[in-house]
Amino acid sequence: MTSPTNPNTPQNFAPLTEYLERWLAAAPAAGLSISLTDRRQTLLTAGVGYADLAGRTPVLADTTFQIGSIGKSFTALALLQLVQAGRLDLNAPISTHLPWFAMPSRYGPITLRHLLSHTAGLPAGTDFAPAARYEGYALRDTEAAWEPGSRYHYSNTGYKLLGWLLEDVTGMDYGTVIRQRVLEPLGMRSSAPVISHPTWHGMATGYVDLHDDRPRRLFDTLIPAHWTEYAVGDGSQVSTAGDMARFARLWLNDGRGDAGPIISQALYRQMTTPAIDMPGRWGDQHEYGYGFGLIIHRADGHDFIGHGGSTVGFRSIMITDQTDGLGVVILCNGAGGDLYAPARYALQLAASIRDGNPTPEAPTQPDLTSVDNAGRYAGRYLHEAGAGTLSVETRDGRLLLRRANQPEITLEHIAGNTLCVPEDGFDPFPLRFRAPQDPGEDAPMVEAHHGPDVYVRQGGPPLAETVPHPPEWDAFLGHYRSHAPYMTSFRVINRRGRLYLAWPHGGEEPLTPRAGDPLASPRFYIGPAGEPSAEWISFDTVVGGRALRARWAGGGRFYRM
Repeated sequence: MTSPTNPNTPQNFAPLTEYLERWLAAAPAAGLSISLTDRRQTLLTAGVGYADLAGRTPVLADTTFQIGSIGKSFTALALLQLVQAGRLDLNAPISTHLPWFAMPSRYGPITLRHLLSHTAGLPAGTDFAPAARYEGYALRDTEAAWEPGSRYHYSNTGYKLLGWLLEDVTGMDYGTVIRQRVLEPLGMRSSAPVISHPTWHGMATGYVDLHDDRPRRLFDTLIPAHWTEYAVGDGSQVSTAGDMARFARLWLNDGRGDAGPIISQALYRQMTTPAIDMPGRWGDQHEYGYGFGLIIHRADGHDFIGHGGSTVGFRSIMITDQTDGLGVVILCNGAGGDLYAPARYALQLAASIRDGNPTPEAPTQPDLTSVDNAGRYAGRYLHEAGAGTLSVETRDGRLLLRRANQPEITLEHIAGNTLCVPEDGFDPFPLRFRAPQDPGEDAPMVEAHHGPDVYVRQGGPPLAETVPHPPEWDAFLGHYRSHAPYMTSFRVINRRGRLYLAWPHGGEEPLTPRAGDPLASPRFYIGPAGEPSAEWISFDTVVGGRALRARWAGGGRFYRM
C-alpha cells in the first residue's frame, strides 16, 4: 500500500514507490516513510505500508519514527556549537568537563574528539541501565583498550557520555538542548528530541521478530516491540521523513539550514572529514571513514555523508550524495531489511529525473534461499564424534540439507558462509561452513559447524585440532539473558576446546583469555587472539558447576537461563 504525502509528487517517482512496495513485502518490516531532497527543497515524501499492523493504519506524512543512531549527529552538532562558542575544547580530556568519568587507561587521556569519532577505546555498551548515568560511571570497572585516536570501535556508551556532557555544560536536560540547538533552528516542528510517553502518540508501532534467541527465518512472525523511554546522546530522537529532509539539507549546504547557518563551515568540515577509517557498513567495495557523528563513504565515483540507525523495532538511514547534491531519508518500523539499496536507488532515480536521463533499473530483491557458488557447499559431512551425518545437495542455486529419514530442508542465507536451517531441531544455531586454509574460488568447504558440533566433509581433513582447556571453563557454557532491550541474550559454547560467544542472529566470536589471569577465572576478550578488543566478558557465581552470571565490559550483567 502506497500513500504519497506530497500532492505535487511527479509521476516519474512511481518506479520508486513501486520498488519500495516490493522491498517492504520481502523485508521483516511493517512500513516505511521516505523523503528525497535537493539542496533547496524537498522533492518527495511518501509512505509505504502500515504504521500499525493490527489497526491496518497506513504510514502518513505525519507518522513519526524513532531514528536511532542518526541522532548521534544531533549530539555532535550541539557539541560543536559549544566548541564554536569557546565553551568546549575538542582536545581537552573529557574528565575536564565530566569529573566523575574515571575509566582507567595506560594511554593518553580520552578527549571530546576521541568520543565524537569512536576512537576512545570504549566498549560498545549493552544498555543495561535505562538511560542512566550509571552506565558511564561503570566504565571505571574496565579500561581503555588502546591509545585514544588510534583505532575505530563504535561505542554507544561514548555518545551517551557526550549527551551527559551537554547537560552538564549547559545546565539543561538533553532534550531541551537538542530542541533549542538543532530542531528549532532547522524548523523540525514535527520532531521530538527524546523518546518519551507523549511521543508515543502518532508514532509508528515498532516491530521485532517473535524469537530473539535464534537466527531469523524467512516469513517469521513480527510482534510489537517493547516500549521504552529514552533520552540519551547516542540516538533518542523521534521524527518524520519530511522533517529529516530538512536535516539532510544541512549536510548538503555546508552546515546551513533553510533559515541560515547552524555551524561554522570550519567545524562543518571537521564533522564531515573522516577522523579514522572504519570497516564497511553499506557495501563490500566502498571506502568508509567516521567523522563526528557521521559516516563518510565513497562509492561509484560519488561522495556520501550520512548515518544509519536502529532502536528496538525501528531502523533508519540518511544518505546525502555530495556529488549530485541530493539526499534521502528512509524511516522504517521493522526488524530488518537492507535500507542502503533502496536509499541508493532513490538517489539514482532522483538524479535521473533531474538530469533527464533514462530511469535506472531498480535493485533486485535478494533471494535468501539462493547461495553464490552453491556447489562449494555440497557434500556429505560426518560428525567428529560420530553423532550423525549431514548431506548437502544443490538444486537451482539452492542448498538442500538432508538427514536420514527426514524431509529435505532448504537452507536460508544469513551472511558470508553462514546459513539458517529453518527447522526446530536445528535451533538455536545456524550452520557455519568453513573453507580450506588456502581457498580457491571454487574450493569446496571442508567443515560445517552447528554450535559446538563439528561436521567434517567426508574424505577431507579437519580444519583444526581440539585443544586442551581448563575444565573449570565448562562452568561458563550456556545461555545468558538480561532485560536490556537491545542485547537480550547470547550463548557461550565450546568447540574443540575453544570458547565462542554465539549471537542470536547467527554471528559468532572467539573468546580469548586475558594474558596473566588465573586460568580458572579469566577475563575473556571478545575477538581473536592478538587483536586488541574493547569488549570483554567474565563469569562468576559458580554454583553446582555452572556460572550463574556473566559480567560485560562497561557494567552489563547477564544471568544464566
